[in-house]
Amino acid sequence: MSSRFAFPNNDFLAYTLANPVECAPQTFSIKEGHVYLEDTGILRIEPNVSSATSLVVSVGVHGNETGPIELINAMLKDILSNELALKVRLLVLIGNPVSANAGRRFMDVNMNRLFSKAWESFDCPEAIRAQRLENAVQRFYELGGKSGLRLHYDLHTAIRESEYEKFAVYPFDHGAGYSQAQLRFLAASGLDAVLLSHQPTTTFSYYTNRVFGAHSFTVELGKVYPFGENDLSRFTDIDFSLRKLISTAGLLNGDLNRIKIFSVEAALIKDSEDYELNIGVNVKNFTGFAKGYCLASSALSSYLIKVDGDAIIFPNANVPIGQRTGLVVRPTLLENLLLLDELG
Repeated sequence: MSSRFAFPNNDFLAYTLANPVECAPQTFSIKEGHVYLEDTGILRIEPNVSSATSLVVSVGVHGNETGPIELINAMLKDILSNELALKVRLLVLIGNPVSANAGRRFMDVNMNRLFSKAWESFDCPEAIRAQRLENAVQRFYELGGKSGLRLHYDLHTAIRESEYEKFAVYPFDHGAGYSQAQLRFLAASGLDAVLLSHQPTTTFSYYTNRVFGAHSFTVELGKVYPFGENDLSRFTDIDFSLRKLISTAGLLNGDLNRIKIFSVEAALIKDSEDYELNIGVNVKNFTGFAKGYCLASSALSSYLIKVDGDAIIFPNANVPIGQRTGLVVRPTLLENLLLLDELG
């Protein structure tokens, strides 16, 4: 192991953006453990103390979602400068450095639709990068052994504003149930809502949950802004909860009653070139509609709201035919869920 390879000013983000495609692997030591720069934007830190918790934090899977990138970079600076204790195994991933440099959501293909080997069907930078991220996560979890706790928080910001500013998507559980401890952690992290996914997907969080048994979430932390224009004070709660997790290996215990739970009722799919979402450009995520409202229409189909209050999230009709243009969601109650007491 080399003595000390320093990112200038311990700034992992700046180093990654300066080397967006590839960089030479490096290793160095800090007071709290050993640092492995495995590839550009892929940083593994192993603590000096033995830890049964393996934590993956990914940011920038969409390159223009800069707030979480800046948040985690500040956290990393404190770890690398020995100001934040390290009691977990940690893998930090800056997902798409090329599109981050370009200020774009992606260059060719939405990378958060390329996991679980969906990248095999594409020939583009995002496909190459998704494969590298899968390999990094597999290596990280395997090094941690099979018996420990595996966590993955994939941090994003949304194209639109939201009625619930901060929310998480809980990957499809295949009937296994939902972790009460994780829901409490999300509540302590300042999240307002949790959306229960209704089917398998090719997102990063579904991949790590399904393949490695990790407690994984796509976490939306507000609206997209360019680098330097984010109000990081809006991330205070999740900054605190992640720092506590990293420095103590413990999950904060929030109030479940503060979180609204939603289930997916339908996925809207673009089926022709004349497809339209019948909403304004400023309609927020989780905006509800009256029963019978025509939410989407084309020459081939239409979607009418089935129950008063059914809402839309992630609306975006600017996608290729066959891709999702939004989700219709409906409020549900905690008592309707199968809640698990153990993290396991």
